[in-house]
Amino acid sequence: MTTPTTAGKAPSAPSSRTRRWVFWTSTPIAIVALSLAGLTLQAPALPIAWWWPAAGACAWFALRAQRGERRWALVATFVATTIANALSGRPWPLALLFGLSNTIEIAVMLAVLGRGVDGFRLTTLTRGVRFVAAALAASAALGISIATAAALVTGAAFLPTAIVAFASHSSAIMLIGGLAILPPREAKVPQAIEIAVHAAIAAATLFLTFGPGGETSLSFLVFAVLAAGCLRFPLRTAIWQSLLICIASLLFTLSTGGAFGFDITASRTSPVNLVTFMSTVGVFTLLVSVARYESRANAALALSAAEERGEAERARAAALATQLDLQRQREDFATTTSHELRTPLTNIVGYTDLLLDTGLDDQQRGWLAKVRRGADRLTALVDGLIEARAPGAPDAVAVDSLISRIRAAHAGEAAARHASIFAAPSGLIARAHEADAERALSSLVSNAVTFAENGAVIITAARIDDDIWITVIDDGPGMTASTLRHAFDRFYRGPEAAGRESGGLGLGLGSARDLARRNGGDVTVSSDTGHGVSAVLRLPALTNDDT
Repeated sequence: MTTPTTAGKAPSAPSSRTRRWVFWTSTPIAIVALSLAGLTLQAPALPIAWWWPAAGACAWFALRAQRGERRWALVATFVATTIANALSGRPWPLALLFGLSNTIEIAVMLAVLGRGVDGFRLTTLTRGVRFVAAALAASAALGISIATAAALVTGAAFLPTAIVAFASHSSAIMLIGGLAILPPREAKVPQAIEIAVHAAIAAATLFLTFGPGGETSLSFLVFAVLAAGCLRFPLRTAIWQSLLICIASLLFTLSTGGAFGFDITASRTSPVNLVTFMSTVGVFTLLVSVARYESRANAALALSAAEERGEAERARAAALATQLDLQRQREDFATTTSHELRTPLTNIVGYTDLLLDTGLDDQQRGWLAKVRRGADRLTALVDGLIEARAPGAPDAVAVDSLISRIRAAHAGEAAARHASIFAAPSGLIARAHEADAERALSSLVSNAVTFAENGAVIITAARIDDDIWITVIDDGPGMTASTLRHAFDRFYRGPEAAGRESGGLGLGLGSARDLARRNGGDVTVSSDTGHGVSAVLRLPALTNDDT
């Protein structure tokens, strides 16, 4: 019984095996067919053909084979080319030597490409030059081996045989073998009418150059057409264009004469010129087309990067606009709220003072004292919301006196929470607006008292360089890393404040830092979860120049 997993995988596996089977059966057959077709173009007075398209098919075969299959591709190349040479009527010793020469040629090409042949694609000019070098080196090895074999077996002239074999094989490897290593298709596809017009111009140019009465001096026109196609069309189209131009020039020459026309009694010079022209077409096409592909790919990457940067800038601008809008809304809310609360707070404080001047018992006075402390705290918070006002002129602030006032102001709250406030004299003098310094330190001590229930709050002062550092330490639960990141955000209260009757709005630390900064100082907070909080109010120290 077939399992679902097996059933799910069944369609894909036979498809892959079928494709490999077709590849390994059809390609050697195509090599034999192209070899026989090439042998119909037998060169006069030479034991080889003028053009050998099977060399390109062998290169395509080896480049398309997978890593572990290439040795078998070389074996298939040897068998197919040997059989084709034998079927054409060549003696078996010569057929075997020619088959071996073709195999050596493909082996040299793969060796020059090296280990990078796996996944090799014509994506950069460097790779294009590397493939051209591999094709030329392989064709040179073929030319030498073919010419040597032909000279030994048939007595053929070495140099003409080597030159024609080199030129004909190199053009076939570059233009046919190159089709196996094309890069991904370009997104922009040329219009059919554009290709048709270009083909018509190419045909007219070929006729003028290679047709009856053609002139060798006009061959530069072919390269003008090639350049236009290589720079305009995708790499795939450009290679096919050059391959068809080479085939057309060969057929024109064989059928009508033209600039490179020849017959059996003609000199070998013109045919050598023709195959050299075809090899030059291959080199020109690959280098120009691959350079165009690389430049367009780089331009596309640059454009994509520019678009991404633009999108990121737009996102940052939108985020900044949102942040500024939120900041403006917070400031508007804080300003409006502080002004709306000031009048009722003034009434609460005033009437509380009036009640305290009447005949009350101790319990009633205790109640009113708590009301007054709460009103004073709320008044300080409301004052902290008004950040837009300019600070007063800096004063010489006695740090010990400042700490003493803050300690006295929070003594009742600390006692209510069973906490103690400890301070040590320092004799230091800070330079700041005294009201700002008092409100900033009051916020830090208030937070410490709130979270140091049944514990202690320690206030110390020290001079470090040109600053006075007033440190407030509590032994409460501390802050998590997440709370520390938002400690100065207005209206933010961390989870540590849950269940504590602090009555805070999340404004104290933010207001304290703003007050310190506008006096040339700062507020910093550090904490380890479970080990309390250390808050530092930094203010400029009074120097001799300030006195």
